[in-house]
Amino acid sequence: MENSRSKFFLIIFTLSAICWLGAGIMKNIQIGNLLEFGTVELKQTLTVEVERTAYDTIAKLSVIIFIFYPFVLIAGISYLKTTQRTMKNEGWLLMCTILLFMFVPVEIYCFWLDWKIVGLNYWGEWPLEEFRKAFVLRLTAFAGLPFIGQLCYYTIPILVIFKPFRKSTL
Repeated sequence: MENSRSKFFLIIFTLSAICWLGAGIMKNIQIGNLLEFGTVELKQTLTVEVERTAYDTIAKLSVIIFIFYPFVLIAGISYLKTTQRTMKNEGWLLMCTILLFMFVPVEIYCFWLDWKIVGLNYWGEWPLEEFRKAFVLRLTAFAGLPFIGQLCYYTIPILVIFKPFRKSTL
């Protein structure tokens, strides 16, 4: 049912999405290591070296996310343009498309906030307080909407596997 061009874009999309979401998961783990459980407050037991290392890791993972997210979007759009599947007959494809592209503005704003952390990490010797301010600003952006976006992204593979809302052709 798929032509070779749409298969190529689907492969690029899948590989890019794995790298993008994997880096996002690792970044969330690093963020969780810095915070008191259930709060947006930094752990009091953190040493300066541990905190700087965590910010360095967050910056590196943010760069990976910066690289692969455009590939996800471009390959996704290209797949939709080249596939023979229609959203009218494949409701799961429509749902996946909505879940992916609905949060593009949120992701772009979060990239802007992450860019500050990347800049602080790679350009100059900045005091730890600047990292903390940028970090807390990033965490509190849109009051948790980026996390809801991540949950939507994790729903997409489930929709692809089970393919709900398919119109049967008898």
